[in-house]
Formats: sequence, structure tokens, C-alpha cells
Amino acid sequence: MNGQLSKNIRAIVTVVLCLLAVSGIALFATVNLSPLFIHLPARGQFKLGEGVIRADYCRLLVYLQQPWPTRLSLANIPLSSHAVDHFRDVRHLLLIGEAVGLVSMVLGVWLLAKQKRQGQLLSVLLPLKWLFYMIVMTVWIPLINFSRDFVCFHQLLFNNQDWIFVPSRDPIILVMPEEFFWHLFIIFVVIAITLLLLLWGWLASQLGLFKLRTDKTDDGRNQGHHDNS
Repeated sequence: MNGQLSKNIRAIVTVVLCLLAVSGIALFATVNLSPLFIHLPARGQFKLGEGVIRADYCRLLVYLQQPWPTRLSLANIPLSSHAVDHFRDVRHLLLIGEAVGLVSMVLGVWLLAKQKRQGQLLSVLLPLKWLFYMIVMTVWIPLINFSRDFVCFHQLLFNNQDWIFVPSRDPIILVMPEEFFWHLFIIFVVIAITLLLLLWGWLASQLGLFKLRTDKTDDGRNQGHHDNS
């Protein structure tokens, strides 16, 4: 009884670590794909060229993912002290999220390898399936009212009002409208679900489930052939 409970707990811990690892990888990929989705305001709103805007945005990305202390400074887009403080908070959250994802990936791979050696991968498959179903059933909820959830998300993560940008004071917000973050959320979800499906497929292949289904299909065809004969 204790052995079965220990095996189930280990399987749940493995799945949680895999979820954290997948989230960290999806976060890193989404942040670095974000230049593809920035909004380029009209000349009347932003008197800077496309190349200049993209260059400053890339400087922002480098700052957000640097683990060593530094101060944010863009070459052409002005930033208020409130914006600098907010991006510093975002940087801390990103670095923590990516670090947790990296550590979880190492631990998750180690646990999966250990359970493979012990023949216990099947115990991981069931909680992974339930996790996947829960994600698929709930991930669409923020899309119903993204504006409200976007505000609630900031109120939950930040204990100040620095995240409220005024375009006249911090024109960089024109590059990152709400639609920009909506696209990033979709990209994050797609990457995360894809990685979970790949993990699911790897577990199924290691357990021989694909071969088992193929054998059953072949047996059914052979039985049908014999019956016809």
C-alpha cells in the first residue's frame, strides 16, 4: 500500500515538474518570438521608423532576460521612471519563471529516466492525461474576456500602479497594445500544449502503446481474413 502511494506521489511530482518545465520553455520561446507581433504605430502617433522601434524593442528584450544587474536604457524611445520600475519587476518575474523552468526540466528528465529504468512510466501517463484535459478545458476561459483578465493578471502580480502606461509619457506602450499580449498568450498556449503532446507521445512510445494498437489492428485484419476464408 505504501509502495503504491509512494509511486503515485512520485508520478504526480514528475508531472508537476514537467508542467513547470513546459511553462518555462513556452515562456522563453514566447518572449523571444514577441518581436514578430509588436505593433508599429502610424507616423502621427510615433515619429520613429520601423527599424528604430524594432531595435529598441530588442534592447528591451535583452534587458528583460539578463541575469546580471543592469539599468534599462533605450536609444530612441523615452521611458519614465514608472516604466523603468515596471520593466524591472517584469524582468524579475521572467528570470524567476525561466529559472524555475530550467531547474524543473533537469529534475523532470531525471525522474522520468529513473521511472523508465524502474518500469514505472505507466504511472506517469494517467496524471499527465488528466492535466492535459484540464488545460484544454480551462485555457479558453481567459479568451472570453481578455481585457478584464489582463487587468486582473497585472493587479495580482504587481503591488503598484507602474504597469499603467500613459502613451504621452511612455510611448512604448503603443508598440505593445492589448492585442499584442493576446497574441502572445495564444503563442504560449500553443507551445505549451504542443510540448505536453510530445511528452505524451514519448511516454506512449516508451510503453509500446503505439505498437500494441498496431498489433491489435493487424490481429483484427487477420481474423477478418480468416473468417472470410
